[in-house]
Amino acid sequence: MILDTQHAAVLREYARPLQKLEKAFNKAKLPVALHVFVTPHGNKMVEITYKNQKQRKLLCIEGDNPAQAVKDVAEEVRL
Repeated sequence: MILDTQHAAVLREYARPLQKLEKAFNKAKLPVALHVFVTPHGNKMVEITYKNQKQRKLLCIEGDNPAQAVKDVAEEVRL
């Protein structure tokens, strides 16, 4: 998982749950990578990238608590 180091303090509570989610998908043979960052407008975002494909998905998690962010990201991953 890639975490925006410039905004690490803002994203700290999201880092561990999303990292566990990414590891769970990879362990289940679904190779995804998550990039968590903050936009210039201050919105928290997650980019879902499939390691073996060129598909990407952007998801806004602004306003989500960490548990809801994990749920939202998990729903968006294509099986």
